[in-house]
Amino acid sequence: MEECFKHTDLEWRLAQIPDSACCRGVFLNMLDERAAEFGRATHLAYRDFFKTSQFSAFRLYPVKDYLTRLAKLAEIQFGPSNIYSGIFTIQAAAWPAWRKTIVGRTAFAVVGNNISAILRMMSSTFNKILNFSTFEVNQLDAALFSTRFHNQYVYIEHAMAGALSGVAEACGYQAELKVTLDDPFNGTIQMHLLPPKG
Repeated sequence: MEECFKHTDLEWRLAQIPDSACCRGVFLNMLDERAAEFGRATHLAYRDFFKTSQFSAFRLYPVKDYLTRLAKLAEIQFGPSNIYSGIFTIQAAAWPAWRKTIVGRTAFAVVGNNISAILRMMSSTFNKILNFSTFEVNQLDAALFSTRFHNQYVYIEHAMAGALSGVAEACGYQAELKVTLDDPFNGTIQMHLLPPKG
């Protein structure tokens, strides 16, 4: 993990996270799926480094493990100097990929591409998928949302911004994001929706 520690604040960040902070195993499984999508070499390198790659989807696991795996996968695929942008890219792919699953297709069948409804659903279920953070959504106008993260240990400005970008993409939009951090674990992301390209 030396390169990850050298090029990010990961070592410091991991020391701030309590052992009790956990997320569902589905997120750790998602990282293995992303590694596979990057190609055989990345997938093998990721699996070789961590050994364990499959987790019980609904069981809670330490978010320290998730964050470590996320940073390492970004390093493997994008290189040490691009870990932060790699984290954004990995997280941005999560929601469009989830949409293709049975559960995702069912959810989108109910709410369609209504991004306001999707964001409200995410906010209301946030405390069921992890036990350490809250996520609030304010719709300021038809194409402008303010999302607020409290006590979020997984990079707000990279991972959470990437996730919101992925939600917008899954709903057929581009998104302009403006991140304002109060401190490393609390902040706001303003999301302005733009029409899709083309």
